[in-house]
Amino acid sequence: MYQGRARAASVSTNTPSAPPPSHNHIGRNAIPISRAGDHTSTSFVPAPSLSTSAPSVGPSLISFFHGNSHDSRSKESVHLPIDVPPSTIGIEFEGGTHVIIRPDRIIRGRVVLDLQERILATRIRVKAGYPTIILFKGVESAMVRVDDTNGDGKGEWINHAITTYFETEWKLWGNDGSAFSQCGWDEMDAGRYTYPFALKVIPRIYRYTFFYNISFLAHNVISNATFKKNKFPNCNYPPSIEEPAGFHIRFIWSTQIDGPGLESSLKSKDYVTPYRPVLISTPDKEWIFKSTLVKDRRTPLAEVQAKLDRQSYCPDEACGLQLTIAILHADTKCVGIQYKFRKHHEGKMLVQQGTAFRDHVRVVLQGTVPFKDTHISEHVAFKIPTRLVSPSFLTRHTRVRYDILFQVTTAHGHLFKTNHVSEFAIPITIANLPYDQLLRVPRATMVEHYQNSVASPFFFEPSLEEPPEDTDGDIEAMAAITDDLTRTPGEEPPSYFSLEQQPSQFRNKRERKERTVYLSRSAKGVHFGVDMVDAKVVSGIYDEDW
Repeated sequence: MYQGRARAASVSTNTPSAPPPSHNHIGRNAIPISRAGDHTSTSFVPAPSLSTSAPSVGPSLISFFHGNSHDSRSKESVHLPIDVPPSTIGIEFEGGTHVIIRPDRIIRGRVVLDLQERILATRIRVKAGYPTIILFKGVESAMVRVDDTNGDGKGEWINHAITTYFETEWKLWGNDGSAFSQCGWDEMDAGRYTYPFALKVIPRIYRYTFFYNISFLAHNVISNATFKKNKFPNCNYPPSIEEPAGFHIRFIWSTQIDGPGLESSLKSKDYVTPYRPVLISTPDKEWIFKSTLVKDRRTPLAEVQAKLDRQSYCPDEACGLQLTIAILHADTKCVGIQYKFRKHHEGKMLVQQGTAFRDHVRVVLQGTVPFKDTHISEHVAFKIPTRLVSPSFLTRHTRVRYDILFQVTTAHGHLFKTNHVSEFAIPITIANLPYDQLLRVPRATMVEHYQNSVASPFFFEPSLEEPPEDTDGDIEAMAAITDDLTRTPGEEPPSYFSLEQQPSQFRNKRERKERTVYLSRSAKGVHFGVDMVDAKVVSGIYDEDW
């Protein structure tokens, strides 16, 4: 019996080895062979097949396979293919999963690739908004559901606008293609690979100011040009939001492998990281809010005055005001005062019918105001929460603003009293850095609005502490200016705006290219949840400004 098993083994060793399996494919007759000490990779060899030239198998060997039921079940289980875990690719950030992106900050991490079998790959990319390209991008999405009642029977429609603020990527491994040649690919064996990366969230741009001192002497131009180089962070992008329903601003990372011959290969999931801009509060300035409470839009009930010491606050700061209410009628008495600190998420976009609006109001904090006298003058104070409070801002499609809503309940009449609730709201703004911290933030006063800047975040060599400065641009800029200022006699002197070609240093080499995609489809059969209700449409008005 053991002699028969030895013969069978000799047959399998004489069989020529099959080529390695293709990506994510297991042959029908493949047998898993576990390597000693290796728990991450699994190789496969073809099942032994008996050729006509091999010695015949005796009855003893046949009885060995079929006589013992326990052995038979064991042999059958060996021939069953085992599910191999798929190859994966993902991103691990330095500092863990709780990564917050801020201006003028470097984000580091690594791309982790686990290959369960050999693959062919052109390159790995990281995109920051995809690896072994890694990609990083900022996206603002606006989506509204509109009820089309034009009588054409189309019903409800979904209008969707996707604006990409920027998109930058970085090659981690592999070959780069060009405009005049195809791109080759290489082989990657099974195993675990890691590729570090680094991204500068807010790059520094160089601006050059030229001071000319030009004098004319015998048709020769004598000129002196001096350079003044200014470094500054480029801009603040809007903070991350997810409200109202259908509107969001996200900063997305992803990574992918480009396969051979322009084929698609592994791609990671999208990693959404929050972004917090640097927004400084206004200087302390006392101001007074005044309003008149009315009933039925005609009858004045009370005069309201609120004195606040500031116009802008930061999370975890105390907000205080002096509230004064003067009742105007003798038969009217104030019976209750409540306040709510509210956050307004508002979104809008242009549709075919006009301008569509969506809004969502979140009550962040609320309380009551105790009072004793008929003439109310009370101090109201509370601390701005840190949770659910992001800076006030607006973009093309969204706006986030805050206010303090007061609800004043008054009772009217002598014998039969009726209650009436009046409201007034005091607007405030929210920042994330106090004004007295302004000087502690380097180059804070030179931050630009993202709509006025073309600078984009960029990847750089992760072995460096800081991205290298572009010194080549200094030489190119000086050479271009010198060439224009030292022309042959008889030519007119150069004008400040007469450069035929702009030197490369004047152009931001990492310019962002904002793009918007508009989509429209029928809402029939599409489920968006209970929050995705019809938007309010102002027909005939097409206004993109807030």
